[in-house]
Amino acid sequence: MNRIAIACGAAACFLGCTIVQSQVQTGAQPEVSQTAPPPVAPPRIPAPAGPFGIGRVGYDLVDTSRPDRFSTDPQAHREIMVYLWYPTSENAANTRGAYLLGAARFDGVPEIQRRIKDEYEANWPWIVSGAIFSHAHENAPVRKTPNRFPLIVFSHGLGGSGFEYTALLEDLVSRGYVVAAIEHTDTAIAVLFPDGRMIPAHADTPPAGLSAAQRWQRMIDQVGLQITEGAADVRFVLDRLTALDSGDTRNFLLAHRLDLGRVAAMGHSAGAEFAARACQLDVRFKACVDLDGGMVPIAALPEYPDGATLKQPLLFLESYYIESKMGGAHEQHEEYFKKREAQLQACPRGTFDVVLQSAGMTHGSFSDYSLLAAGGRADETGKALHNLDLTETFIRAFLDKTLNGKMGTILDSPHPGSSEVDVQSYPH
Repeated sequence: MNRIAIACGAAACFLGCTIVQSQVQTGAQPEVSQTAPPPVAPPRIPAPAGPFGIGRVGYDLVDTSRPDRFSTDPQAHREIMVYLWYPTSENAANTRGAYLLGAARFDGVPEIQRRIKDEYEANWPWIVSGAIFSHAHENAPVRKTPNRFPLIVFSHGLGGSGFEYTALLEDLVSRGYVVAAIEHTDTAIAVLFPDGRMIPAHADTPPAGLSAAQRWQRMIDQVGLQITEGAADVRFVLDRLTALDSGDTRNFLLAHRLDLGRVAAMGHSAGAEFAARACQLDVRFKACVDLDGGMVPIAALPEYPDGATLKQPLLFLESYYIESKMGGAHEQHEEYFKKREAQLQACPRGTFDVVLQSAGMTHGSFSDYSLLAAGGRADETGKALHNLDLTETFIRAFLDKTLNGKMGTILDSPHPGSSEVDVQSYPH
């Protein structure tokens, strides 16, 4: 494989949006401009294959140590919603839960409705009606065994939502993981709080008259601030869950059920950078999963003046792109891959770079985007499901290996000569 032709979709979906002020869809591919064909039937989220059912509960969390940098109230603090997806004894295949909690409320607010309809296109009415559904049972009793579950703190992409990763999250939960999916306020497409407040994604407006160099530097500065805040959200959620876990079930449904010695941070696109930066700063995370999060042509992982690097194994799971689809010039790409290699070599043993180049694999394939965009058409749906399965297989293998000590995973003995997957271990 010509590895210099691998590009990370986050470059366009993260860096690019700051410079052009566009509303970036979590799974959007910058080179695709045409509208998808009308769906022929409501897409179906696949029933999770693991033995556990899916429970879900939301918590409104306020970090009093941080101000709300976009609020007009100087006393306001950083506030986020976190949804815990957890194992139950329910039969997941027979459960029909909301795909996007609050969809009907969002549909009643013109500004938010417009943004979300642009995101989900023809599928939006089916999401509002419940024809597109999850397998989550709200506030269901937690599975009694095992006594404690490993925890994954998950961050969505820019302008997206944790709900857009329902297939992935449900697969992990069905295998015995708890996933804390953060709705990153101002980064998420819209966040609904229990008191009815709805906060759409923040739209940055660069001042007029900036030179190209000034615009570039402003973009880099804004991205740095976003990663800093997103990583702080990830660490704050672990702080709060640690405190809540020691309490009682009247205040926290999963009290005394989280294994806080087995915690991973995971994210997609911009959220992958949030997760990686949190792991650079916090050894409580024992593993890091970066889903197509490199920032071409800058760096694969966050770089800050403190020089912090990952202290835990990393799964760098990427989609394959030809160089013509990458942002920047060829010389910048060469520098990017030199830096990317150096950053991966600096990671602890047990780190893997996995590049997926199966048919139809795109930046959006790590979320539900490709499946929903397939609109029920058999060929496209088949590709989307295959790519979801491929993604989930490597994520599960890495988490089973790092958090559960499992040996003999697909990462230990990857399929030689596969045309779909290239696996490299680091450091080497």
